[in-house]
Amino acid sequence: MQEALKIDIKQIMQFIADEKIMPSVLSPFYAEEPVVHKGSKLDTASISLVKVVCEPSVSVSARIISPDGMVVTRIYTDKQGQMLVRHWLDKDGLHHFRQVQEKDIAVEAALRLMLDIPPTRLDVDTEMSEASFCALLGLIDGWREKTLLSLIDRKPGGKFLLTVDELYAAFRRSIGSNDLRWLTPLVKELYSGNLDVSPSVFKKAFPQIIPKFVQADAQGMKLSPLCEEICSTLGAPLAALKLTVSGIKNGAIVEENMIGLRGMGIYCAVEFEENNRNVTLKNSSAPMIELYIHSKLTEALKASQESGAQRSVGDSAQTVAVSPESVTVQYQETVKKFCAECGKPLKPGAKFCAGCGTKI
Repeated sequence: MQEALKIDIKQIMQFIADEKIMPSVLSPFYAEEPVVHKGSKLDTASISLVKVVCEPSVSVSARIISPDGMVVTRIYTDKQGQMLVRHWLDKDGLHHFRQVQEKDIAVEAALRLMLDIPPTRLDVDTEMSEASFCALLGLIDGWREKTLLSLIDRKPGGKFLLTVDELYAAFRRSIGSNDLRWLTPLVKELYSGNLDVSPSVFKKAFPQIIPKFVQADAQGMKLSPLCEEICSTLGAPLAALKLTVSGIKNGAIVEENMIGLRGMGIYCAVEFEENNRNVTLKNSSAPMIELYIHSKLTEALKASQESGAQRSVGDSAQTVAVSPESVTVQYQETVKKFCAECGKPLKPGAKFCAGCGTKI
């Protein structure tokens, strides 16, 4: 892999001003005011990499939580999808640019998630509603809670009768915690939907995970054999990944998201749809990460190119004078901005990130 190029922000701003570039809404330099710094020229080797990051049509964000800590990686692709460039900012304020391949993203994610250990194959390819997903999280964390208490009482067993009220109470304790060694706080850190469900919603959704994960009889409810396996592995997660592939459609950012969860013996992927908030829990592996990145990049590039072609047709059919200022205002209304440090969405007008406190 080639050495990263370190570039001062003055050189980047001068390049944007010289080339009259309007950075894409996906670019970290979007809405930055291009200030002229005479003499701050980019060298030839840097131009192509910086141009990709200024005008990307698609970006990939990988947020990885592992025993090594938290890592956020951002990759940008050019309009043709022929070049991928990784960009990050170091503690000295220098911008780093490095050309990478799709497989490089997957390899780094696999190493940090310890996917060199072959995962067990389980039949967990299940689609559920967001509320049912919350019920499953409560079931897994509630089972772990009961297991730990039984060990403290020196009465290990692993076979417990469960009630929905007990599981919801465990879910509330877990979702209010920041301990990433438990499943619900870890998922909450990466999931962009709403996991803060009410007792009535939780109870209404719980029957939807029966009979795959729970077996009910006259005595009460207990885990199915499949769920026992899932609880014993994902109940104490080892690592997690969030992959976000972002493209541009009609001037707005469109995202595809996947969360990967690494347990002691299995690796599962959680895919969720932004529109209807359905969640799919399925088996996964290191090759599946690479396949996901490739397929979603291809889809996002195609959508971006089609959107660009439609705008070109519209522009040729009806010529309208539009100032750069009005274009910037239009984009600012439709685009979500993200913290460069932790990746969390930023509130409009915020001066500090609510997630990590970094100054914007």
